[in-house]
Amino acid sequence: MPATPKTLAPRGAQAAPSSAAGDTRRLRELDALVRERFAPRERRLHEQAALPLDNLRELHEAGWLRTTLSAALGGADSRLDAGDPATYLQAVRTVARVSPGTAHCLQVHNHAAWTLLELGTPEQHALFLAPMRERLFLASFMGSEPGLKLGAAAFQTTARALGGGEWSVSGRKYYATNGLRHGLGIVFASLEGVQGLQHNHQMVIVTPDLPGVHEDADWYRPGGMRVAYSPQVVLEGVRVPCSHLLGAPGAYVGGRWQGRFHLGFAANYLGTAEGAYDWTLDWLRAFPEKVADPFVQAHVGEARVRLHAAQAAFERAIVDWTRHDAVDAELSSMAAKSTCASAAQDVLQRLLRLVGSTALFDEHPLGRLGRDLQTHILHVGHDRTHQTLGQAALGEAFDSTRQK
Repeated sequence: MPATPKTLAPRGAQAAPSSAAGDTRRLRELDALVRERFAPRERRLHEQAALPLDNLRELHEAGWLRTTLSAALGGADSRLDAGDPATYLQAVRTVARVSPGTAHCLQVHNHAAWTLLELGTPEQHALFLAPMRERLFLASFMGSEPGLKLGAAAFQTTARALGGGEWSVSGRKYYATNGLRHGLGIVFASLEGVQGLQHNHQMVIVTPDLPGVHEDADWYRPGGMRVAYSPQVVLEGVRVPCSHLLGAPGAYVGGRWQGRFHLGFAANYLGTAEGAYDWTLDWLRAFPEKVADPFVQAHVGEARVRLHAAQAAFERAIVDWTRHDAVDAELSSMAAKSTCASAAQDVLQRLLRLVGSTALFDEHPLGRLGRDLQTHILHVGHDRTHQTLGQAALGEAFDSTRQK
């Protein structure tokens, strides 16, 4: 007797190790919000290459922009070094199934909020984290610079002491996801006259009301990830008080913060591929002749296998943060990030061969998801990931924190 046909459960509903699953009830609610509210907006947001404010407001109202904050600040205490390492990452994955750009805005904000929580003073918590409970108040990291070489010993952006507790910050940043207009930016600068990032790397909190801050909104016009609004920001002798210095010099490097963020990218790649897979299955089911085609069945099955392997790598890496030291967990996260990127690219190519060119029309999401994926993967540079993993395996010196 043939088996009864069945549809695979939604990706977010599949079993996962308890420490990797996150808050499944809240994640189901988020999945419904994303599919019902975010999906109809995605085409317009791509056309505008604008910050997804409606999406972000709804994420704020549901508490997702405070996921990495402490309960005292209205958060969910979900961080890699806390009791719940998974919910904030599974949220990025869930949103990416429909809007990878919004998911990246969510990721950057929650990572910046986490950094402020751990390194900030009580005064900074009151100034910059407490408002996140009351209104849409976005945080951004501003580290990338035009022409900055990998492994550079200093940023081109500088912080110079003026005396009297003030500092002057000058430089140009780009890919500043979330921008400044709706909150703050954590600017990476180098202290003048100090050598080596471990000593000169100083984080400075900048807000849009400070004189000398200019945001170039017209600069961001990529082919994909257009919803992840990431302008250039120019800082011209911006005077900031010492209360806006975040952490001691070298705190970001010494705290291995960059290594904590690898899985945010993995979550986005995986979610994007899952969204494309789910949509393609719905598309194919409208054509009985395609559903019955062994060629289609085989490619859908192979795509499913790749997604299963990527999910396993992603969730194993989350668990590794609870079991191993930071360096081992970083390497595991880098491997998961690359696994998810490779699997997502393979899955997208298989799906595109099945649906035909009509499915790439603007009225459908598949073309946008594909462009988002390619743009996002190129932004990271996975050859460097592989080199670092190879160095570690061969016993060479390596740094698992010096890459997105």
